[in-house]
Amino acid sequence: MYKSYLHKIIAIILLGVFTINTLPREFIHEFSGHHDTTDVIHHHDGVTISEEHRHCDFLQIGIEPYEPFATVYIAPAQKVTWVFYPLSIPETTYATYYNLTPRAPPAVA
Repeated sequence: MYKSYLHKIIAIILLGVFTINTLPREFIHEFSGHHDTTDVIHHHDGVTISEEHRHCDFLQIGIEPYEPFATVYIAPAQKVTWVFYPLSIPETTYATYYNLTPRAPPAVA
């Protein structure tokens, strides 16, 4: 019973996160209640003073563009000398039994 409520709550939270991440930042900025100031261009010589420029930092939030980052790492190398000894196989001896009874397992008579 509680599991279905928990699934609904998590689904609503994930839907909200997905919606906020897919909407353009400028669209969300329209509902913030303030407007960025625009600089007025004055066409005369000399120094001009305008009001303080206000720009919302919310529009700067975003995923940074992917820039490939390549590094070169030269691992220190050390010469390794491998010595392989020949494989030693023990000899097997074969003994011939002549007087065996015709039953198994063989027994020496």
